[in-house]
Amino acid sequence: MTGFFLHPNSKEEIIDSYDEDIIVTNQDGFIVKASQISGRHYGIQAGELLGKSVYDLEQRGIFSPAITPLVLQQKKKVVVIQTTTTGQKVLITGMPFFNEVGEVEFVLSYSYEVSELLVIHEYMKELEQEMLLTKEELSLLRKEHLTIEGLTIENRSTRIAFETARNAAPHDVSVVLYGEQGTGKSTLAKVIHNESTRKNGPFIEIDCETIPEAMFERELFGGSFEQTETGLLTLAYGGTLYIKRIDKLSIHLQGKLLKVLKERTYTPIGAEVPLPLDVRLISSSETILTEAVSANEFHKDLYYRLHIVPIHLKPLRDRKGDISTLISSYLSRFSMKYQTVKELSDEVFNQLLHLQWPGNHNELINVMERLVVQSPSTIITAKDLPPEYRKETDEDLSLIHLEGLTLPTILDNVEMKVLRDAQMRYRTTTEIAKYLGISQPSVVRKLKKYTDFE
Repeated sequence: MTGFFLHPNSKEEIIDSYDEDIIVTNQDGFIVKASQISGRHYGIQAGELLGKSVYDLEQRGIFSPAITPLVLQQKKKVVVIQTTTTGQKVLITGMPFFNEVGEVEFVLSYSYEVSELLVIHEYMKELEQEMLLTKEELSLLRKEHLTIEGLTIENRSTRIAFETARNAAPHDVSVVLYGEQGTGKSTLAKVIHNESTRKNGPFIEIDCETIPEAMFERELFGGSFEQTETGLLTLAYGGTLYIKRIDKLSIHLQGKLLKVLKERTYTPIGAEVPLPLDVRLISSSETILTEAVSANEFHKDLYYRLHIVPIHLKPLRDRKGDISTLISSYLSRFSMKYQTVKELSDEVFNQLLHLQWPGNHNELINVMERLVVQSPSTIITAKDLPPEYRKETDEDLSLIHLEGLTLPTILDNVEMKVLRDAQMRYRTTTEIAKYLGISQPSVVRKLKKYTDFE
C-alpha cells in the first residue's frame, strides 16, 4: 500500500482516513492503528478499538471470526465474511506485513459491508453491460455513423440488414431490397454502392412505377429519336443501376431485362451495334418476389438473376428502437433549421413511439417538422399534434382496472409501465435514473424485476 508505513514501535493512533475502514494489529493481536470510520460495523468508536485485543473482542461477540490469527497462521492474504454483534455481514481482507527475519509483525485489515458490495457488484454488471453496448456501437462506427440520412441503425433487424449490405457491397452481385415505401431502401442501395468497387462510378436510379411502360425501354436503353438520347444503362456504365419497385415491371419488360443480363450486352433503340453491359444491379420490391413468381407475375429466370442477396427492411412500426432515435434526431434537426428550441412532453413522445407510421420514414419526417414549426411553446404537448394524430390514451392511471387487484400489484403495474416507457426513450440506465430521480442501481434492480434486462 503506497505511502503507508508501519514501524515496530508505532504508538496507538487514529489513521486520518474517512473513506476506508482500516485496522492494524500487531503480532500479539492488539489493535495499534485504526481509521476514523473503523468500528462503525461494531457499534463502537474507532478510539475505543485502540489497544484492544482482537481475541478479547471476538470472545465478547463483537465480531466473529477475528482475522488476525488467521493471517498469522497462514502468513498470506486472507478474506473472510465476518458477523458483527449487530448482525451485519462484513467482508474482511487481512494482509500480512513481515519484518526483516520473515515473521508477520503486523496485520492490516480493511472491510466492506456485504450489502455495499452487492450494490457495487450490480453497478459493475451494469457498467459491463454498457461497455459491451459501447463496443458494439464502436464496431459499427468504425465503418459508418449509426444514423445515415434516411437510415437509423438501432433496431436489431436494421443492424442485420445493414451488416448484410456491408458484407455484400464488395462483391459485384445483384441485391434485392425488400420493404414498404419509406423504410430506407434507396439509402441502403447508396450505402452498398459507396462501399463497392464501383463507388467512383455513377449511381443511377429508375422507378418502374413512375415511368410509363411505353417509355421504360426508351429510358433504359436510349437510342436515336428526334435527337439521340443516352439510356440509363449507358449512364450507369462502370457504376450501379438501382431499379426501384421492380415488382411493378411488366412481364414483357422483365423479359427484355433478363436478355440483357444474360448476354451482358444491350442495343439502343434504332442502333445496330450492341454495347457492353458494365453495371452492378440493385433492385427493390415492396412485395416478396417469390410470391409474384408463384402467381406467374414475375419471370422465374429473372428472379434467379436478381435474387442473389435479399435484404429485408422492416417497417417503422416494428422498429421501436429506430423510431425513438429518429424522433430525437429530427426534433434536433428541425429545431436547428428553424432556429428554435423544442422539447417533447413524455405524453407526446410515447404517442409518437406507438403510432403505426404507414408512411414510414417520410411520414415521420413530415410530422416532426410540423410539430417544431407549429407548436407555440417550447414544450410540445398532445394539443400540438396534428388532428389526425391525436388520440385518447387508454393507459391513463385513472383507467387501470382495479377490481380484484391488491395495492402492491397495482403499484407494480404502474412502475413497470413507467420503466418500460423510460427504457424506450433513454439509451442508458444512467439517463433513466436521472429522468426518474432514483439511483442507477435501483434502476438496474427494477429493470431486472420487470424486463429481460441483464
